[in-house]
Amino acid sequence: SFGATAGRVFAGVMMESVVATAVAGVIGVMVAILALENPIVAGFLHRQGLQDVPAFPLSAAAFGMLVAIGVGALAGVLPAMVAIRVRPIDAIRF
Repeated sequence: SFGATAGRVFAGVMMESVVATAVAGVIGVMVAILALENPIVAGFLHRQGLQDVPAFPLSAAAFGMLVAIGVGALAGVLPAMVAIRVRPIDAIRF
């Protein structure tokens, strides 16, 4: 048979969803770390009454990444199920 099997289409859509959320999670963690280390942000927090900026533990970043990837996988299930049910001619048309 020609073309991709239903399993390959499902895996491709799921992989796209997981990779997109993983990249977004990495960017989010990097922005959070940079924001906490930024002297302007630290000065603003100090003026608001926060005397010491808390540390950003690596375990929190790892847990956040795992949650983001899990949510991405769950969010990719429905589009993947729809993708394996669409007829090839309909997929090409749109």
